[in-house]
Formats: sequence, structure tokens, C-alpha cells
Amino acid sequence: MRHKAARFGVTLAMAGALAAGALGAATPASATASGWAPYKAYRTLQNCVSAGTTKLVMDGYKEYDCRWDSPYYMLWLRK
Repeated sequence: MRHKAARFGVTLAMAGALAAGALGAATPASATASGWAPYKAYRTLQNCVSAGTTKLVMDGYKEYDCRWDSPYYMLWLRK
């Protein structure tokens, strides 16, 4: 019985570590709370900036930001 309890404890510890890792990789709450939303990933900073500028002009966004999110640049937009 002790072995089953020990295995269950290890399983819970592993599940907790996986959940913590998933939360750490999630979108920062402060960014989404302030109105920023991830849009699309781009291979180069130039492509990201070009797409951000287009979104400002064509779709009425107020701001854009290109952030490095390995291995791509993520375009973030704010209305």
C-alpha cells in the first residue's frame, strides 16, 4: 500500500509541475488585461513591423508591438 501512495504522490508532483509549466508559457495576464492580443507570428522583424503597420491603417488598431517569441516574432495588437 505504501508503494501505491508513493507513486500517487509522484504523479501529483509531476502533474503540478506540468501545470505550472503550461501557465508559465501562457500569454501574460497583464498584457491581455491591458488590451493587447497576440495576432500572428512572423519569421523576421521586418515582416512583423510591416504587418503591424498594415493592421493600423486597414483595421483601425491603435498600437502594435513585435515581440521576440522564439523562434518567431509575435505581432501583438491593441484596439
